[in-house]
Amino acid sequence: MGLGHPGKICHRNEATSMAEFERSVVVSGPLDEVFDFLLRPQNVVRISPPEMGLNFVSAPEVVELGSLMEFKVLARGHVQHITHEITILDRPTRFVEKQVQGPFKQWVHEHAFEPTGDGVTIIDRISFQPPGGLIGLLVNEKTILDSLDDGFAHRHEQLQKILGGAS
Repeated sequence: MGLGHPGKICHRNEATSMAEFERSVVVSGPLDEVFDFLLRPQNVVRISPPEMGLNFVSAPEVVELGSLMEFKVLARGHVQHITHEITILDRPTRFVEKQVQGPFKQWVHEHAFEPTGDGVTIIDRISFQPPGGLIGLLVNEKTILDSLDDGFAHRHEQLQKILGGAS
């Protein structure tokens, strides 16, 4: 189902009943530097779409295993308060953040890094279950996937501007 932007995959994992989104981008630079760039919450703010209103309320300068990040985002005109925890950190190939408080039934974001001949491929994999109840009627799987697609198109474009696009 890789429709839309290059490097984008969306499907449903029937075993977990979670929707899955994946998108990748190739950037220039050494693997360690690219990995370290994304361990810094303020760099995530730099690459996020301004209309997302991402603001870290509490987060370390550099995340490590077990770090908690409290942040606010603007979603569908409402400010959402969310907390993620870094549950896996395998330097310099991947780290995983999991929602521990927020609007989703489940949310897991894996950041994977693979060296390539042209630089580093950054792969963002997100598995989620949308909110339930009345809010789930408005914020459903399709609207979330569309928002992820738009948001990661912006993030990946910014990463290529900052870190350099691979040739």
